Amino acid sequence: MEDPLLRVGRVVKTQGIKGEVRVSSPGKEALAQSRGKTVYLEDPEGNRRALTVESTRPLKKLTVLAFGEIKSIEEAQKLIGCFVYAEKKNLDPLPPDEFYWYQLRGLRVETEEGRYLGILEGVFATGSNDVFVVRKEGKEILIPATEEVISRVNLQEKFMIIRPLEGLLPEDDL
Repeated sequence: MEDPLLRVGRVVKTQGIKGEVRVSSPGKEALAQSRGKTVYLEDPEGNRRALTVESTRPLKKLTVLAFGEIKSIEEAQKLIGCFVYAEKKNLDPLPPDEFYWYQLRGLRVETEEGRYLGILEGVFATGSNDVFVVRKEGKEILIPATEEVISRVNLQEKFMIIRPLEGLLPEDDL
């Protein structure tokens, strides 16, 4: 059974004295839409606690969250290091041809010519575009997540077809 929760960030610091926290998050979209919803914070020992997001705002490369249940800096300090989870069912639907990172992990990746490249195991953000990490037999290639490269994604059949730019793939078969 698929986990109904998605890790969306980690509390890295407090913000101010009224109980707000700064959260580092690779995909900020899930945090941005969490206002009024319940999120779950998991401490390093694995204990989870449900909290209601009262407000959310960007701050540099972080997101500031205020919780209805946390009203002081002392309470907020106890949350530092906790992972933040959101319920997948609470995520807003995305437009066609856009996907949440968690939906892409595990996809089989091939070229338009049918060359098997490996399994998409991770995604990370760069300044200009996301990058997919594809692995096969211990080797890794990085695929830019751009319209020029990504030809097709099929979540139901769990595959991605790419149109590699010249020099993107190693000459030897992965």
